[in-house]
This record gives sequence, C-alpha cells and structure tokens, in this order.
Amino acid sequence: MHDKTSAVSYGASAVTTIAGLTINEWVALGGFLIGVATFAVNWWYKHAQTKILQNQGKQD
Repeated sequence: MHDKTSAVSYGASAVTTIAGLTINEWVALGGFLIGVATFAVNWWYKHAQTKILQNQGKQD
C-alpha cells in the first residue's frame, strides 16, 4: 500500500511540475535534451568507426 501511495505522490508532483513550466523553460529543456542526444549519437558512431578501423587493421 505504501508503494502505491508513494508512486501516486511522485506522479502528481511530476505532472504539477511539468504543467507549471513556461515556454522558455520548455525550450531550454528541449535544447538540453537535443544536446544530450547529439552527444550520444556522436559517441555511438565514433565508437562504431573505431571498431571498424580496428578490425581493418587486424585483417591487414
């Protein structure tokens, strides 16, 4: 029972927080998330490129 009430309480807090954000805060949050996503994609492809180059070096 305690877990359900905690989940409802946290959920209500999250909804209240999200509903209270201004447009500037939404844009800032969106920019931050885009920056994190860009970092993750760049890291992923750089990691894949490094693996490909290492495999090519082993085949020579």
